[in-house]
Amino acid sequence: MKRAWFPLFFALSLMLLCQALCPILASPPATAKIAFSSNRDGNPEIYMMNSDRRQQVNLTNHPTSDFAPNWSPN
Repeated sequence: MKRAWFPLFFALSLMLLCQALCPILASPPATAKIAFSSNRDGNPEIYMMNSDRRQQVNLTNHPTSDFAPNWSPN
């Protein structure tokens, strides 16, 4: 029982690491972008484009329906 603290220490360390990395990975783009869903390929997918409608990029590409994109604040 001398090492009973190790799982707790590991879990807390992992939670702190995730909390530190998640805001970096989930931040919205620095330039004006629009996220939208489209059924152009027969399946609802999430796309992103510039505000001038150029550079449309498919962010999802799998058989399930993807819709209602939203930027995460954190």
